[in-house]
Amino acid sequence: KQWYQRRVAITAGVVKSCQYMRQEFLVRIAKVIIHIQNLPYIIMKNADIERVLFLYMEAFSDMLKQPEMISHRDVDGFNETLSGLLDDHQDIIWLLSKGFHACQTHLYKDKEFPILVRKFMDYMVIHRLCNRILARHHLSINIRREGYVSVVNTELSLKSVIHRNAAFAANVCQNVYMDTLPEVIINGHADTKVAFVPNIIDYVLREILKNAFRATVEAHLHVLEKPSIVCTLCNSPDYWLIRVSDKGNGMSDAVLKQMHNYCYTSYKPQQNYSVAFGDILNTNNDTGGSSLAGFGVGIPVSNAYLKFVQGELNFMTMHGIGTDVYIKIPHLSGLLTKPVI
Repeated sequence: KQWYQRRVAITAGVVKSCQYMRQEFLVRIAKVIIHIQNLPYIIMKNADIERVLFLYMEAFSDMLKQPEMISHRDVDGFNETLSGLLDDHQDIIWLLSKGFHACQTHLYKDKEFPILVRKFMDYMVIHRLCNRILARHHLSINIRREGYVSVVNTELSLKSVIHRNAAFAANVCQNVYMDTLPEVIINGHADTKVAFVPNIIDYVLREILKNAFRATVEAHLHVLEKPSIVCTLCNSPDYWLIRVSDKGNGMSDAVLKQMHNYCYTSYKPQQNYSVAFGDILNTNNDTGGSSLAGFGVGIPVSNAYLKFVQGELNFMTMHGIGTDVYIKIPHLSGLLTKPVI
């Protein structure tokens, strides 16, 4: 009897969640459609931007067709539709980046273009992240994973996160440059474990480590022992912090000023190493679609993700020497409860 009562309670909770998700996603998707339609005509008529608009209109239609949730069959059908939308929208940020990158050639004289791109892309990145977290949370209601509460890993080892993303960047770097690689050293509060959404920090660290590996290898090509990349962890009562330090010759003031802008990239067509590195790194993940090397969105998207969790991304660079990148994120228990969008 107790098992049956608990099962009925769980089923009722899932049905209510489906009803809420259907109504909420209709509103959220409608807002995105309006946001895209408010773009200047020359941008909205770009093929990639039009593709994004079509995907959202199709998603709105699919949600509108969903019946009232009253049975297991309705719930299963809704969850299948929601999972399908997550898959279909995997490359949204990549498509938007391609679209704006193409439009840049027509609007490069317009001083308002970078501002328009930043406002639009920040909105889309954060909106998309919110939607995916909300959808993943709903789909994981009846799924139990050890160490997880919904999409949050309650015992996320920062050392493991660094090792995982450093291994990815090192593997790509080895395939491209066919050269020796810098060692990654982890120090500070190396055993730190936090409660956080893994996909967000994975995306940010992958971008930062990718840049650190590329800069270090290109600055010390054919040098047998390359300077190490040092990752320092800090865990305070209010926040946790990761510092990534490299000896990749740093950045000029001009690059530092523009690196937070969408559509700006340091990749040059004549730099064969960089182009190859960017092409191979164009791999999918749940939060951002792809690392998008060459489209100038890696750092801006990372900034938007950290803004979403009230974190910070700061750069300290010494031109001709190297760069220190600081990723600072408050503990979940200290985050404000105000809505992001």
